[in-house]
Amino acid sequence: MAKPKNKVPPPRKPAKSHDELPRHSDWQNPRVVQILDAASRCFSRDGLANTTVQEIAQEAGLTKSMIHYYFESKQVLILELQAFVHERYFRRVQHKLEVLAAASPEQRLQETLWETFDIVNEKQFLRLQLELMAEAGRDPYMKSRMQLAQERAREFIELGAEQVVNASAGTPIRLPRSLAFLISSTIQGLRIQEFLADDDELARKAFGLFVAMLTGAMVQARGHVETHPDSEELETLPPPAGDA
Repeated sequence: MAKPKNKVPPPRKPAKSHDELPRHSDWQNPRVVQILDAASRCFSRDGLANTTVQEIAQEAGLTKSMIHYYFESKQVLILELQAFVHERYFRRVQHKLEVLAAASPEQRLQETLWETFDIVNEKQFLRLQLELMAEAGRDPYMKSRMQLAQERAREFIELGAEQVVNASAGTPIRLPRSLAFLISSTIQGLRIQEFLADDDELARKAFGLFVAMLTGAMVQARGHVETHPDSEELETLPPPAGDA
């Protein structure tokens, strides 16, 4: 008598907020992580269109049927990988913030920004993001998933920025959403430039200048609001002292 197969765990419910990207498999299962890691390597190396489920199976050291046991199709695997990769790096940034709990607000902002910059520097991560962005241009559902991931990334950036501006006692200030958008765009743009130019040192120097300017602007913004108590939200950062 044939041994009955174990039932596949039921899919998770779609996310209803930014607390969790939609996912359908158990990320605590080592076999699931093994497959997702193999898929990430394949997709970043050969591209989404050029990678087959059989190649992912070979990369993972598993059979094709085992891949389909956890992921019914290649598209489902792509969607799951998108959520898995972003969640992994969100947790990494969150851990950095927790480690720096006792540090100065400026240090928290700077080191968190550098942590994010270094994540995007990982060639496999960057190549996979470029592949997923290209897929988002073809698939509206993937586009919505990528938008959710980008919004969540900006939420982490906003958290660090607000801790600098609101370091001292006083009326809390709401920073403009465009600030986090600027930071996120700068990080991604510099890394794409570095990837194309193959000049990591120049990219790091450029980002160091950006972090220094941003930190100075944040500290100055705090002083600006302290001398203008009616300010509750910054639409733009104040100009440097001495400017007309």
